[in-house]
Amino acid sequence: MDDVVEFIALLKDRDALRDNDQILTGTVDRIEPEYQDNWPTELHQAVREALSSIGMSRPYRHQYDAISKSLSGVDVVLESPTASGKTLAFTVPMLHALKSDSNAHAMMIYPMKALAFDQRAQIREICEPLSIQSWPYDGDTSPEHKKYLRLEPPQVLLTNPEYLNASFLGWREQWEVFLRNLRYIVIDEMHEYRGFFGSNMALLLRRFFLHLKRIGASPQVFLSTATCANPAEHVKNLTGREVEVVSVRNSFRPRRHFVFVRPEVSNFRYRDILQLRVENAALTVLSLELQTLVFCPSKKFLEDAFRNCRRRAAEQGIEPDKIDVFHADMKSEDRQYIQEKIKSGDTRVVFTTNALELGLDIGGLDAIVMAGFPPSIMSAWQQIGRAGRGWNRDALVLFYAMNDPIDRFFVSNLDAFLNKPFDQIVVDPANTELIGKHIPSLMSETKGILYPQDETTLGNPFYVQASQNPGTPPPRSRPQSRLNMRGGTGPSFALKHGNKEIGQISAIRRFREAYIGAVFTFMGRRYRVHSHEEDAVVLVDADQNLRTEPGFFTVLSPSDEVVDGVAYGDVGVYFGRLNLWMNFTGYRLIDEVSGEDRGLGGTEVSINQKNLHSVWINVPHSQGATDGIGALEHLIRVGAMFVIPADRFDTSTHSKTGDEPMAYYYENYPGGIGVAKKLFNVWPSALKKGIDIAINCSCAVGCQNCIEPAKSYDISNVNIDKRAGIELAYHILSLRAKGPDRRFENGLMVPV
Repeated sequence: MDDVVEFIALLKDRDALRDNDQILTGTVDRIEPEYQDNWPTELHQAVREALSSIGMSRPYRHQYDAISKSLSGVDVVLESPTASGKTLAFTVPMLHALKSDSNAHAMMIYPMKALAFDQRAQIREICEPLSIQSWPYDGDTSPEHKKYLRLEPPQVLLTNPEYLNASFLGWREQWEVFLRNLRYIVIDEMHEYRGFFGSNMALLLRRFFLHLKRIGASPQVFLSTATCANPAEHVKNLTGREVEVVSVRNSFRPRRHFVFVRPEVSNFRYRDILQLRVENAALTVLSLELQTLVFCPSKKFLEDAFRNCRRRAAEQGIEPDKIDVFHADMKSEDRQYIQEKIKSGDTRVVFTTNALELGLDIGGLDAIVMAGFPPSIMSAWQQIGRAGRGWNRDALVLFYAMNDPIDRFFVSNLDAFLNKPFDQIVVDPANTELIGKHIPSLMSETKGILYPQDETTLGNPFYVQASQNPGTPPPRSRPQSRLNMRGGTGPSFALKHGNKEIGQISAIRRFREAYIGAVFTFMGRRYRVHSHEEDAVVLVDADQNLRTEPGFFTVLSPSDEVVDGVAYGDVGVYFGRLNLWMNFTGYRLIDEVSGEDRGLGGTEVSINQKNLHSVWINVPHSQGATDGIGALEHLIRVGAMFVIPADRFDTSTHSKTGDEPMAYYYENYPGGIGVAKKLFNVWPSALKKGIDIAINCSCAVGCQNCIEPAKSYDISNVNIDKRAGIELAYHILSLRAKGPDRRFENGLMVPV
């Protein structure tokens, strides 16, 4: 459907939009790709014939350039938009390497299982005429298949970082033949390797490349990304290798029509009404037979909307079986079944989390509905890129703003979204805490022996720290299995209903959503959390009309270690480490039908995290500071989104009053991911941006448009004063303009 006016009118008819909503529309015009007449002459004849047999007579220009560079023997990174043929660009030179050497193997590394499953289906068409086999090796692979693949590995294996670490390095002796003959490595969606996960990946790849070097393997590497502003720099930080860059950032795209919506709804009803609007939008596109992904902000939102939509579709005479749900906690066979239904067209609407954000190639996908803005600009474009998978197709993008300052900013500034540059991605392979966690694995893989030439592969920080920590784990130990690659979220727990395991849940979600007594929604059904076992959450049936509202508060305190700092008179800005205590205070049980409050429940419990990297600003005690510090906290949080490369859920903020009012911006992962350090260097820009957003908001004092409710135990929502926060921010910036009078050096604040 390419008539946006007609589409908006239909959404209004079905109460997905209303006349008093704020609605912005825009269109990004189509850019046709440039073609190359022929494939590179150096390409193996068998690969050329296989391409011809599947109707691929000529490549796009950027595919040709990337393939040519790879055939010349260099490492390559391809930066190009979604649906621009990146898969073919790295598959063709990979197959060339495999056909040029009958003993050669290749490895394809993906950050998510759904993406690996989809990519294998894509490359299978060209692999079949070449008699090249590819198989996944990850958590969804059965034990029987794993054993067979280790004994008789195919020419191409698809895996993920966890299995690269735990299996290919942890049990490297079982992969010796495969690894000795590894000639090609593909690292797709490299922008997903950022922050804590990316820093772990950077150290893992250094270990992997060192092991390959020691056994005489020297594979080429091909990386790809759709949304990275600094591809060469990021690849260097991620892999330690130099690459040739092929970039077609703004020269290939379909036509996309954007509808950005801010529902005109009272704050206290916002979430419920927003969910209803999203459900109505999903039913609208289903009635039009448009194939659509609905990206949801949480699994709870997803489950509730999915359950309601199926029920309402049946009531409206629409086939409810055309509506499905997809998220990472589902069993592998269920995820793969739904992916096949999407591709076949049997499923028309899918409620999903970011589990389907990456790489899903569906030729018929017509629309994207986003319930809330994703964690970052790059995530938003990844979600949008699932529709219009082809330059000659139109796509619709419908975005509903959550009651959040970032959401409301973009719905009021569509051009800011469409024209904002991509994020520069940060990883920190010099993080000493992370290096310390990788050292036992490195010592196991090197038998405790490092040579001076290893510094080239490992990088100076990893090499130096490992050299200072000699020692080899016992021969039969597998330290790789104890390494948490994605960090911060802790272990996973099974969701058990009776004797059946129905899914998985992370440790932080268990704490926040599946506390004992909680009404927990999963796969469209509500359960009560009966108990916690050592490795599981036990669920029992619940009244479907009940919900629970939990209470939390957070306490932060700086540790003894300040890493850097600067003072401007009586205002100090610091970078260092802090400790966090998150406290659950119980829940309130609500009957949604009657509105009855059935009372309080739950047992108080807390979690403690240490060594969180943070930037904090402390100001002297005054009435202005007391009134403004809570707002200052959020000015920093909102502004930081626009000046540093951080997903919004990677970081948090906090503030407190008292004798020394403070506003904190801290990372959610112990050990640091480089974001707070970056903010310490650019905090004035972040604060200025936060002021701009707050001033442009129409509210007179505080509201959820530009100032969110405080998380502190001593600042209530009614004490959030936007004007006082802006005045305090201006005061801090004015002091900063005069220059510092003290700076942190050698453990002390000394005069400048």
